[in-house]
Amino acid sequence: MGVLALRYAVVAYMVVFLVVTTWPGVLLFNKVRPLVFGLPFNLFFIALIIVGALCLLVALYRSEQRSGEE
Repeated sequence: MGVLALRYAVVAYMVVFLVVTTWPGVLLFNKVRPLVFGLPFNLFFIALIIVGALCLLVALYRSEQRSGEE
């Protein structure tokens, strides 16, 4: 995957991140049950998408380092 395509993927993910973590998107995941790893479902879901954002940003950083862009 090229740097430009990865940048577009990160932007798209961040837009989805914004929508599902603010109202009304959070209403889809606003449940206490089921507990996942001892966390309420909505807290687990938010932690999961934060980890996903971290992975994408690390991939973008490494991709840009390999291509020599600053």
